[in-house]
Amino acid sequence: MTVKYFHNKFIAELLGIYSGEEAGAMASILLQDVLGLSRADVVMKGDENIDAGKLRFLNDVLTRLKNEEPLQYILGRTEFYGLDILLNPDVLIPRSETEELIAWVLNTVNTETPKILDFGTGSGCIPLALKKNLPKSKITGVDKSQKALKLAKKNGRSLNLDVEFLAFDILRDAPSKMGTVDVVVSNPPYVRFSEREKMNSNVLKYEPHMALFVKDEDPLIFYRKIADIGKQILKESGLLFFEINEEFGNEILSLLRDKGYENTELRKDLNGKDRMVKALKP
Repeated sequence: MTVKYFHNKFIAELLGIYSGEEAGAMASILLQDVLGLSRADVVMKGDENIDAGKLRFLNDVLTRLKNEEPLQYILGRTEFYGLDILLNPDVLIPRSETEELIAWVLNTVNTETPKILDFGTGSGCIPLALKKNLPKSKITGVDKSQKALKLAKKNGRSLNLDVEFLAFDILRDAPSKMGTVDVVVSNPPYVRFSEREKMNSNVLKYEPHMALFVKDEDPLIFYRKIADIGKQILKESGLLFFEINEEFGNEILSLLRDKGYENTELRKDLNGKDRMVKALKP
């Protein structure tokens, strides 16, 4: 089978499950990862035959994608803020919105040596991206899930980035041993269970629900708790950054102001949705 034939077959068989744009993007990622072919190469080398072993793998990936398994889990990796992040279904797949949060932190921090704490670190993508761009910083990522921490530590070793990863339950553990930090950042669970019907089935079937969902009765539980912890561990003029549910931007700003934070700011993502919040501890 030629490269061009497989490329066209891949997109055709995924239509109806994914949009043409999504299927085309996955085709490009897959052919780059497996065959080392760029989009231009697919055109230039479209008549070349694919090795039988690689073709079997490509067809297996296509079958799994038709069962709505995310490509990032199939390949076991994804690119995030210029880093090659290892993935498995124990952690969420990093989103582009979180890259925007990283950029905001980097553009705001005014020292080369900040101490930063990331709550709910998952794959470790947030602290690792920050460490890569702030090599003199001291950064810690914490998570309740031991499986997530195992993968985060593996990512740290793979990328040769010195980030500390620790077990911590946001809702139960006391932060007494954490010391003080300059920045707290978090992308906590923020999707209400009632919003499940709006979500893609590939997310619902494969990504960890513990890292996604909160109860409708108390959707800001993690923000409230992390804000309380921030009041204890943030230094004077320390900064708090959150990724948020677009439905609760103003509520989170009010929550932070009620807890004594100042200079609160709500920022939209590239899709025009309320997505990030910043606040300062006076």
